[in-house]
Amino acid sequence: MLDRLTQRAVSWLFGDGLGAELAARGAGFLVGGLRDAVDRPPQDLTGVRLRPGDSYLVVARPRATRGERRLAARQRHLAERDRHLSRPNRRQLRSARRLSRVQRRLRRVRAGSRRATRLAARERSAGERFDREVAPTRRQRAVRAELLQVTTELDASRAASFAAAQSARSRRRRRLRGRFYG
Repeated sequence: MLDRLTQRAVSWLFGDGLGAELAARGAGFLVGGLRDAVDRPPQDLTGVRLRPGDSYLVVARPRATRGERRLAARQRHLAERDRHLSRPNRRQLRSARRLSRVQRRLRRVRAGSRRATRLAARERSAGERFDREVAPTRRQRAVRAELLQVTTELDASRAASFAAAQSARSRRRRRLRGRFYG
């Protein structure tokens, strides 16, 4: 019904031709978006199989406060910064390739030979160099410490708002119960 009305309105406004076709497609897209906004399909939160006697309680978290939203934004920013800082650089990749190459050669050599001893020493030094290269920098440690602090603050804030909502909910229940059964 709505599609037919849309087609009539578009043909009346734009006539026939390419412009009318584009306008009809655009109107169809908008009508589809409006229909999806109004008639949202149900969204599955989780799939759980309950046995007889089991119960399932769904608790919705209260809306985030301004401070929680600010902390969550800071947490996302710090996590992205940590990901950026944790990417391997050229020196780390070169060191990893060198270590891998020495380890491959060492695997092919007979154990106990002079060449194996020499390659083992090279592997040890390449491994130490690789460990130095991949050790977290001062900046990485600072970002990770701040990320941990912000995450802890955010979790505490969310727990406090959830506890406040739970206590308000229980007060409402008691008040209603007293009103009906008092």
